[in-house]
Amino acid sequence: MRWRISDHGHDPRQIDLLAVVALILVSIGAYFYYADYSAPPKNTTAFIVPSQHVRW
Repeated sequence: MRWRISDHGHDPRQIDLLAVVALILVSIGAYFYYADYSAPPKNTTAFIVPSQHVRW
């Protein structure tokens, strides 16, 4: 099957290529977005060991 260039000057293969690149970029962006937010939150609290004394 031969590709036909439309009357508007856009090759359908260019539009398909642009759509594939856009899907790849969206997939990569979604991966980094969900990989960052699905990680467990960093625990910044400190636990006091029972053998330690705390002076108020």
